Amino acid sequence: MKIKVLNQFTITGFLILFLTGCITIKPFYDKSQLTWQKASTPDSALLKYTVFLIGDAGNPDANQQEPTLKLAQSQIFQSKKIKIAGKDSTIYTSSPKDVVMFLGDNIYNTGMPEPDAADRKEKERRIVEQMKIVKDFKGRKIFIPGNHDWNESYPGGLAALNRQEEFVENYLDSNDVFLPSDGCPGPVELQLNNDLVVIVLDSEWWLYKYDKPVAPDNGCTAGTRLEILEQVKDIIIRNRGKHIVIAQHHPLFSNGKHGGYYSFKDYLFPLTLVREQLYIPLPVIGAIYPFMRQYGISRQDLSNKDYQQLKRGLLSILEEEKNVVIATGHEHALQFNKYNDISHIISGAGAKSNGMTKGNDALFAYGTKGFARINYYDNGQSWVEFWEPVGDGTTGKLMYRTPLYAIPPKGPTQVREEKQINYKDSVKVLAAGEQYDASNFKRSFFGEHYRDTWATPVKVNYIDLSTFAGGLTPLKMGGGKQTTSLQLQGKDGNVYQFRTINKDPSTLLPQGFIRTFADDFFQDQISSAHPFGSLIVPDMAKAIGIYYVSPQLVYMPFTRLLGPYIQQVGGKLGTIEARPDEDVSDFKSFGNAKNAISTHKLYEQLRKDNDNEVDQVMYLRARLFDILISDWDRHEDQWRWAEFKKAKGSLYRPIPRDRDQAFTKYDGLLPRLITKAVPDLQSFEYEIKDVAKLSIAARNLDRNFLNKLTRVQWLQIAFEIQTKLTDKVIEDAVRRMPPEVFNISGQEIIAKLKSRRNNLTNAAEEYYAILSKEVTFTGTNKHEFVSIQNKDDHSTLSVYKINSDRKIESKIFERTFFNNETQELNVFAFEGRDSVIVSGDPGKIKVRIVGGEDKDFFADNTTGHRKNIIVYDTDDNESSIKPGKSTKLELSKYESVHSYNRNAFKYDKSSPIPSLDYNVDDGLFIGAGYMLKHYGFRKEPYSYTQLLKGNYAPKTRAHSINYEGNIYSIFGTNKDILLRASFNGPKYTFNYYGQGNSTPNVGDAIDYYRIRSKNLSLTAYFQRRFTQAFAIGIGPGYELYWIEKPANNFLTSPDFFEKKDLNNPSRFGVIRSYANIDFVNNTLFPTSGVRWKNEINYFSELNKSHDNFLHLKSDLSFYATPNFNFPVTAAIRLGGAANVGDYKFFQSNFLGNTTNLRGYRNNRFAGRSYLYQNSELRFKVSTFRNYIFTGNVGLFGFYDSGRVYSEQPESDNWHSSYGPGVWINLYNRFLLSGGYGMSKEGNYFSLNSGFSF
Repeated sequence: MKIKVLNQFTITGFLILFLTGCITIKPFYDKSQLTWQKASTPDSALLKYTVFLIGDAGNPDANQQEPTLKLAQSQIFQSKKIKIAGKDSTIYTSSPKDVVMFLGDNIYNTGMPEPDAADRKEKERRIVEQMKIVKDFKGRKIFIPGNHDWNESYPGGLAALNRQEEFVENYLDSNDVFLPSDGCPGPVELQLNNDLVVIVLDSEWWLYKYDKPVAPDNGCTAGTRLEILEQVKDIIIRNRGKHIVIAQHHPLFSNGKHGGYYSFKDYLFPLTLVREQLYIPLPVIGAIYPFMRQYGISRQDLSNKDYQQLKRGLLSILEEEKNVVIATGHEHALQFNKYNDISHIISGAGAKSNGMTKGNDALFAYGTKGFARINYYDNGQSWVEFWEPVGDGTTGKLMYRTPLYAIPPKGPTQVREEKQINYKDSVKVLAAGEQYDASNFKRSFFGEHYRDTWATPVKVNYIDLSTFAGGLTPLKMGGGKQTTSLQLQGKDGNVYQFRTINKDPSTLLPQGFIRTFADDFFQDQISSAHPFGSLIVPDMAKAIGIYYVSPQLVYMPFTRLLGPYIQQVGGKLGTIEARPDEDVSDFKSFGNAKNAISTHKLYEQLRKDNDNEVDQVMYLRARLFDILISDWDRHEDQWRWAEFKKAKGSLYRPIPRDRDQAFTKYDGLLPRLITKAVPDLQSFEYEIKDVAKLSIAARNLDRNFLNKLTRVQWLQIAFEIQTKLTDKVIEDAVRRMPPEVFNISGQEIIAKLKSRRNNLTNAAEEYYAILSKEVTFTGTNKHEFVSIQNKDDHSTLSVYKINSDRKIESKIFERTFFNNETQELNVFAFEGRDSVIVSGDPGKIKVRIVGGEDKDFFADNTTGHRKNIIVYDTDDNESSIKPGKSTKLELSKYESVHSYNRNAFKYDKSSPIPSLDYNVDDGLFIGAGYMLKHYGFRKEPYSYTQLLKGNYAPKTRAHSINYEGNIYSIFGTNKDILLRASFNGPKYTFNYYGQGNSTPNVGDAIDYYRIRSKNLSLTAYFQRRFTQAFAIGIGPGYELYWIEKPANNFLTSPDFFEKKDLNNPSRFGVIRSYANIDFVNNTLFPTSGVRWKNEINYFSELNKSHDNFLHLKSDLSFYATPNFNFPVTAAIRLGGAANVGDYKFFQSNFLGNTTNLRGYRNNRFAGRSYLYQNSELRFKVSTFRNYIFTGNVGLFGFYDSGRVYSEQPESDNWHSSYGPGVWINLYNRFLLSGGYGMSKEGNYFSLNSGFSF
């Protein structure tokens, strides 16, 4: 009876796997919505305006008007009876207050093709059918792009998008209907009807991985995902109290295929998920593709990591909002969800439909064609309606209606405002951060830092927004990972920025650590930064001849002039400074430049024309100053670039900004430990200790903008800085901090600056040597000739500007690289007809030449045979390559061979790794290891990794040493070598009860069956990675075994039949191979996906007996979580293994507790082959959050069964076990699980890091 019940447990697991495909085409209503038709709507006379939402209408019926569009048109236009010439006539009118939005996928499948493409007319028809219904519409019409409009997310998407935008705006005779424009991500803010704000986003921009514009290109306002979210948040803050609609193509919740829910048809005919017409049955194996989709292999599915980032980012900024609707398409269905007080709509069924699953927090879901409309009423209420066309769309059926929210009537707004202030004479006395004061114990453990400076009150002037810069008007909240900042427009024509002194690091914490001890700890560590450090910088920067911002310390009062930002920045201590952007000609500290651009724009200008250049001498001066003041946070966005026109082209000079991390001091026990793990965090000390770590954030900028300078120039500039930064300059600069705190930290900073100044030439020489090891030169989209001339101890790189006939016009620059300094020289040719010639002696420096997209010329005229000149190019382009004896060609059929990543360089990483495990036989295993990760040229994910780890079990005195080495892309892209080595001994034990499925149970007499051994295993795999989730490998190996033969042991009993296996040592040559698939949605806690591990290994004995055998093994795991109200994850693993040939007893296939059969001893059953299954049901019980811990705790139940096969007489029984378990997920980073297995042989506990499978 027990076995029957437990078999039902397994059947239940398989049923759950099947239920994940339970899709319905009937409308689903949550229990709370079953009486939706009884809801009383406001009087229709109160209707102010309507927002119509039509999505995914890009494949309309070719034989008649698409029913959805016909029905929508009948509601957009209202009929009205009038008399014309005495006769009754009907006219159709529309409201100028209404809005019609098409939510993307306007043209299936690949957007708008080229004008001369064969399918151009059909694609035009598809978008025209949609535009027809709004051609004469008087209200606001908006077309938003979807993934299909971006060429189905393939390369060329931006061009297809621009073609569609041009066609739409020409047809509708309007340049503001296709939004966002020019491929920008948005957000676009539309102020409509006084109380309605529409925020338009191109969500496909977020997911698209090929060419796309970023700010300020094409007029875009955002260049990063973070900037998009910050701007959306700013729009919402400014418009609180209004109706807000966020319109984008991709939904944040979905009960359809993009949400991971598939029908039985999808598993049987998975190719229809790619193309609707591909009805090719693929039973069983067809389940792999839906699982891959659930895993997130497609960027168009919610399970994808980039898509999840979009979802989490938007929901995080909407956490406390109420009057916001998110309107989306993408899923070919209608759906409504509520998230907190946010309303979420899917209206993606304009021309297609697919089934939807039930539940999943949806209030309504229906896989039908149709559209949604939001009705806004005079009384502040808003309602959503979902309509389905009936027949040809002449009539329609209301399928669901529900209220969204109501905006209460506006009363008098209460604003906290300070009393009337005489700004001219008023000062504020306050501390920058009195919360950072601490006891002596806390200071010794968490750091002394600048706590006393933060906690000391200082006198600060009020800022008068009505007079500063002629008057300041708030624009928007600024960016920044920790700093709260507000951009303000001055009446003098310049933009200023207010930045708070105190910071908030919580936004940098992983989700699981928010509002825990980690939150408080990192907030406390803000005291490591000097609150007034930015005030010290300008005088020193001016003395050495670099640009700088000039912050003024001010108190921002609570004033109505701050508008909607009064709560964010009112009552804050901060600095006000000019923002170095665009025209900064009023500021000498910015060089009075007429234009200042971002780093991204700078790279574009440098690539566009070889007449454009960076002032590398000035940049080096700025970077050495960063090193002097220990400013480690110098990433791309910390710079602007002042543009100065030359006779030809422009010269760009750096403007450093944001000095929050200057003079940062990390002392105290815990901070010093953290700086070991996070090498970027370098402390401001008397000595410049590690200039490479101090420069990690700027490493790629430095390699790109310091590649022309010689060692002599470096030392000369460092000496100039030492000379100009006199003691007086340093002392006067430091005294710019408030006098109240100078006596606390001023003298210390002065002394450290003088000491670091005196050591600056040594630091410069050290960093020059680091950067010179690998140097990269990039061409432009114009024509260049690159000459590399090798001599005995050096190579000279000369770059010339040439015309289209390859004739030299002028020299751009020249630099000599010495063999004892430089190991690698990389040359990237972009567009243009470029020439690269290497000549002279056999060079010792490795040279890489990466061709561009146009016809280039490469020649190796050296006399060497080193094969150290590597040329990368396509094998089918028109470039002319004349290789020499030193040339190695890396030709590819893919255009990606030309790719250049300006941020490719990474420093090696290393870290210790602890290890802890437990099982009933060996007890506790404790250990540690060390991981090294080395990066290399175009090596993904690394050039190589090495891991050395050791473990020790005190109970059995066994220890093990393991080594793993991975060398990536050594034989070409994704073609690797994996090295594996392990040693177990000298007291390493394993259990052996004999061969067969019926070996006796010994109870507690386990020592009799414990075999002590030593073994050594060495393997080298040749691996091919097809995707991140699929890899195969094969390679040779060697194994050695040494078995101890104690006097009173199973090995000496008459029941042990394999006496010949005890001839020590046993040595084997091995050929190992594997094929692994790993498609799971979460490696820590998989809830959907599949894992399939396969091995084929051949063992050949090297001893006299020369036995050999073939070992086969396969393990297949499925994970699924059906859409129940109480989510339960079913995890099922099926496995088998077999030996073919003669094998040693210790090479048997084993079943046991720690591997595949819980509730039994380790290696309990041994045989020639085995079969097993493991089934688990996992579910969360509770979420916990307190000051120390945050995470989830849950339970699981399991049922295992298995058996072995051998030559011994044995029963056909399947051994089974079952039991409960508990798991805990801490911080969403660490998962521990413990199970209690019960079987007829006993009860055994197991503890695992993660789940057992």
